[in-house]
Amino acid sequence: MADEPITPEVRAIAEAFRSPVAPELFELLRDEAPSYLAHVWPVLATSIDTAGFLGSALYMADMALDACEEVYEPVLAREGFVDAGVTLDQVHAAEAVLDVFHYLEPQALLAGAALAEAFERPSVGGQGRPDPREPREREQRHLATAVSLAEPDASVLPQVAELLQVSEAPALYRAVANWPGYLEAAWEELQHLGAYPDFRRRGRGLYYYARSGSRFLAEPLEANAEALRASGISDAEIEVARGIVDAAVPTLATMMMHCTAMRLALGHSEREVVQVAS
Repeated sequence: MADEPITPEVRAIAEAFRSPVAPELFELLRDEAPSYLAHVWPVLATSIDTAGFLGSALYMADMALDACEEVYEPVLAREGFVDAGVTLDQVHAAEAVLDVFHYLEPQALLAGAALAEAFERPSVGGQGRPDPREPREREQRHLATAVSLAEPDASVLPQVAELLQVSEAPALYRAVANWPGYLEAAWEELQHLGAYPDFRRRGRGLYYYARSGSRFLAEPLEANAEALRASGISDAEIEVARGIVDAAVPTLATMMMHCTAMRLALGHSEREVVQVAS
């Protein structure tokens, strides 16, 4: 495993998202641009703690599901994984981790998109309602779920990174790589999803929806270069932070689609917010 002891800063971020793990975007910022993260996190944390923020995130999860159902018909369903040599216990363990990411990734995308927008504007947000988000049983289940990341070279992770054109496979894939039989069987189908234009189009749509949704942060966020410099953050750190954010946001949108497809193959097609008339 490639896990490191969780620091108090990362634990606080994970807890804000009601997750056993922090989004890797924020772990990278903690490591590479700590002054920038210290500047933006208090405002983001206030917004993440609102019902409106969670509702927007879960609406995006439904957007991803709509697109996946339109273009992807899984060949290897739950029973197929067992036939491929994956035990039911392994399927259930991977399924629990996928549910964590299904809940976490849209929240991370909204937060990351707000940071991306904040680089471009004097301020973003301030139009969201401050109503606090209520505790959910699902969140308690997630917090009790063990999530660890396999080494980047485990199983088919190098192939994943190469196809996605990233330096190493995203956390979603590294988490399920702990069950290599499951991941290898799933990847046989997932690697072809990018060939569907509608699949790619919805991933881009999630990216732009999240960026436009930054106006609904509960509090205004001032984090363009001028505001950051005024807070004493160096130009070098600002550029590092901007590079991390700009790279992470589109990848998060893609991972939302991949996570949704993995859950769809296991029979999960329930909507989070939007109910489809029967």
